[in-house]
Amino acid sequence: MSSKKRNECYIGIFNKIDHIEDRINDIKDQLLKLREDFSANEEDEVCIDEVEAEQALLELVNETAIEFLLNTQPKGDG
Repeated sequence: MSSKKRNECYIGIFNKIDHIEDRINDIKDQLLKLREDFSANEEDEVCIDEVEAEQALLELVNETAIEFLLNTQPKGDG
């Protein structure tokens, strides 16, 4: 094989390697973006058990406050 043909062959291979490297970098950037988006969504994640526990506590506090108000003797004229 002549030197010129060998150089053309190498140029083609190097072009393919460059293209593959560009694609790998694109995929790497996309993965980083997905990882960042996933991390951002993780912070907003809501635990159903935690929400239900907070609702139960709020109901208990409301019931206790209402019972306290009902059992309080009115003060004022009289």
